[in-house]
Amino acid sequence: MLLNEKSKRIFQVLMHENNVTLQLLTVMLPYSKRTIEYELERIQEWLRGNDLPPLVIEKTSIQLRDDPRIVEQIERADLVFSEEERELLIVFYTLTSRDFLSAVHYQQLLDVSKFTVQESLNAVKKSAAHFGLDFAYTRRLGYHFNGHPQTLALYMYRAVERMMELSTKERLVSAVIAEWRDELGRLQEQIESYEQMRQFQFVESHREKLAYFLLIGQRLSSIEPLDEEDVILAENTDESLRQHFNQVPHLWVTLDMLVKSGPKVEEEMEAEVQQNLAAAMMEVIERFETLSCTFIIEREALCEKLVLHSKATMQRVYTGLEAPRELERYVMKEHQVLNVLVERSLDPFRQRFGKDVPKIEVMYYTLHFAAHLHRQGQHLDEKMKAVVVCPSGVSVSHMLDHILKNQFPEFIFLPPISQRDVERFVPLVDIVFTTVPLPREIQRLAHVMLVPTLPTRIEQVALKQEVGQRFFNRISDEPIQVEDVMDIVKKYANVTNERQLKQALRMLLNPNKHLMRSEGEQPVLNELITHDQVQLLERVDDWKQAIRVAAQPLETNGSIEARYVETMIENVEQHGPYVVLMPDVAIPHARPEDGVRQLGMSVLKLEEPVVFPSDKSVRLFFVLAAIDQTTHLKALAQLTELLSNGPDLTEVMHAESIEQMLQVITKYSEEE
Repeated sequence: MLLNEKSKRIFQVLMHENNVTLQLLTVMLPYSKRTIEYELERIQEWLRGNDLPPLVIEKTSIQLRDDPRIVEQIERADLVFSEEERELLIVFYTLTSRDFLSAVHYQQLLDVSKFTVQESLNAVKKSAAHFGLDFAYTRRLGYHFNGHPQTLALYMYRAVERMMELSTKERLVSAVIAEWRDELGRLQEQIESYEQMRQFQFVESHREKLAYFLLIGQRLSSIEPLDEEDVILAENTDESLRQHFNQVPHLWVTLDMLVKSGPKVEEEMEAEVQQNLAAAMMEVIERFETLSCTFIIEREALCEKLVLHSKATMQRVYTGLEAPRELERYVMKEHQVLNVLVERSLDPFRQRFGKDVPKIEVMYYTLHFAAHLHRQGQHLDEKMKAVVVCPSGVSVSHMLDHILKNQFPEFIFLPPISQRDVERFVPLVDIVFTTVPLPREIQRLAHVMLVPTLPTRIEQVALKQEVGQRFFNRISDEPIQVEDVMDIVKKYANVTNERQLKQALRMLLNPNKHLMRSEGEQPVLNELITHDQVQLLERVDDWKQAIRVAAQPLETNGSIEARYVETMIENVEQHGPYVVLMPDVAIPHARPEDGVRQLGMSVLKLEEPVVFPSDKSVRLFFVLAAIDQTTHLKALAQLTELLSNGPDLTEVMHAESIEQMLQVITKYSEEE
C-alpha cells in the first residue's frame, strides 16, 4: 500500500514526538478519529511491506521505533495523491501549461485511472464555477480556464493557500515546475527586499504564500487582454510595487491587494474580523442587487476582491492615508450612476467599520463592480492582427487600445507599443494604428492608419468606415447615433434643453420607432414611467394579486410576457420579500431571461396596504423589467433618490391623481 498526504503528516508527528496518543493526533491534525485510525493501518501495512519495524501500539500509546531506515524510506516513498492534491495539480498544471491538454495528459500526470481523472476534472470545474471561472474543454484549445484575469489570479492564490496546508506541497510544485527551488529562493529575497523598502514585515506564512504565488503566477498561460477598468486598477496600484515586481504586470492588482491586506508582524487581522468583513461584503453585494435590480453572478469571486480591497481601505482610513485620485474623473464620467448605487450599497460596511467611507474609496469599489459586471471571456480565431502606437503614456495608449478593440472586434490586437518599438513589431501585424506619423519604411511593411489620441464616437464611426472601405471593400452600416449629432450641435450652438432636443432627434432619426434609446443609453425615470404605466387603486386581495395588477401595463404594451409576472411571485415565495426595499415600497422584478421583451417600468399605488411574508406591508409598487445589467440603472438611481426624500415620497404616497404623481417623478428625471 502507498502512503498519502495524510499518512505522511501522521509520520511527521510520530517522528517529532517520542510517544503520542490517538487523542493527541486528533488535536494536532485536522482529521477525524476514524480517519487517523485508517491511516495508522495504512502506515503499519507500508512499514511491513518495506521490511521496516511496525508501530508500537499499547493501549492509547503510539510509538514509532527509532530506525534511520524509516526516515530514508519515507523521503523516497511514492505517494498516492489525495483527492485535494489531484485537484490542485490539475489547477496548477492547466494554468501553467501552454500545450494542448486532454484527459490523457492528466492521467499521465496523476498516474490514476481514466475514471478517477474524470472525477477530479469535474471537481475542478465545480470549484472554478463557484469562484466565477469556467473550466472547459474544446477540440481546439483542450482543457483551459475562461474568466477575468483578476479572478483567475485570485483563484490561483486560493489554490496556493490550500497547497500550503499540505505536507506534500513541494512534491506538488515539482510535478508541474522543474528546477524551481532556486527560483523560489530568489522570489523570497525579492519579497524581503520589498519589505525592507516599505519598512514592514509579513508574518512568515504569508511571505511564503506570496513567493509561491509569484512562482506559479508568472507562468500563467491564459491571461486575457485587460479592459478599461483593469488598466486603471493596475495603474493605480502602489508605484513602488510595480517597479519592484515589474516581471508580473498581470498580477499587479491582485498582488497589491495581497500586500496591503496581508498579515504583518504585530498586525495580523483576527479571524473573526476577517469573517465579519466577508459577511459585510456579501451584504453589500445583496444590497446592490436590491438597489440596482440586478443579479450578481459569481458572488464569491466578487466578494473575495471586495474583502481584499476593504482591508486596504480600512488601513488607509485608520492611518489617515488617502487613495490615489487618478480614477476620479474616469469614474464620474463613465460610471456616475453605478457609483451612486455602489455608494448606497456600502451601508453594511460602514455600520461594521464604524466610520464613513471616503468618496474616492467608494469609486474604487465602483470600479470593482464595473469590472465584474462588464467582464468578457472571448476566444479569438485567426483574424487580422493590429497594434496601437501611442507615445502619450501607458494609460492613454491602453485607453485607445480598448476603444479600437471595441470598434474592430475582428482584429487581434497586440499590446500597445511605443514609437521606438515599431520596427520590431510591425512585421508581426497587418495594420498599425498610430497617433503620430510613422516613417515611410514602416508604411511599406504594413498598413498604417493615423488616428486621434482618444477619438470621439463620431470619429470612431468615420474610422470604422475608412477601415471597412480600405481593407474589406465594404461600407459601414453603423447607424447615426443621437449622441454623435448632439456632439456636433454643441460645437456650434448653445443647447438650452438637452433632453427634449435628444427626444426630437430620436424621432427624426427613427420615425417608425417608439422613443427608445440606442444600445448602451440609459433612459431617465419619466421616460419609463408614463401616464399609461401608472395605476391608483383602493385595494387588491393580497400581495400576489398586487404584483399581477402592477405588472399589467407592461404585459399590455408587450414589454413582458405572462411568465415574467409569475416568476416575480415565485421568487418572493422562494427567497422571501427581498423586493420590499423599505416600509410601504416594493420593486418587484426578475431576470431578463424570465420573459422581458423590452425595458419598462410600471407603478401601482394602493390605499390599503397588502402584507408580504415576514409581515412587510406595502402600498407602493414599482415593477421593473430590465433587459440587461445596466440600461435601467439611471432611471433606478433617480427612483432611489426620490424614495430617499421623505417629503416627496409622502407626496407620491398621498397623490390623488396620476398627474400629481408624475409631477414628482419628473423632478427626478433630468439628465446629468
